[in-house]
Amino acid sequence: MTCLLLIRHGIAEDFRPGHPDSERGLTEEGWATTRAAMKGLVAKGYAPARGISSPYRRALETMACLKEAAGGTFPVGYSELFTPEENAADTEAWLRTMMRGAGEDEVIAFTSHQPLLGDLIARLTGRYLDIKKASCTIVEWHGSGWTFRKHFTPSELQGAM
Repeated sequence: MTCLLLIRHGIAEDFRPGHPDSERGLTEEGWATTRAAMKGLVAKGYAPARGISSPYRRALETMACLKEAAGGTFPVGYSELFTPEENAADTEAWLRTMMRGAGEDEVIAFTSHQPLLGDLIARLTGRYLDIKKASCTIVEWHGSGWTFRKHFTPSELQGAM
């Protein structure tokens, strides 16, 4: 079965009028807590074979924290289907297509945003979770459907190191 790591970006800069939302990066605290959370995720045995991120800066920086924690060993792609305003049904359809070509025991990381992640997780698993910044929800693909495995808060991940 293929394992999906659905990760919300870390703590980001506040929105500033006149600046695109897509350019908001992680704060100093965001970098620190996200690095610690991603190290904890890898310490729990969830090192991805590849990653796909929203093209928004804060999601890319979160993926960079995961890549650093995993030793920088996996390729990263980008998809507009992981931006905050995307539709969970469209993202799920894209994931189903992508799963056809995924390795049987592959671990794939995705960094994205709210409200998309919460909507997507509910759509895939029927669970409505509190998706905190730098949290990770683990979902498995079984050839035709999805199974919820685990949800880690940033505190739970940081405690794993």
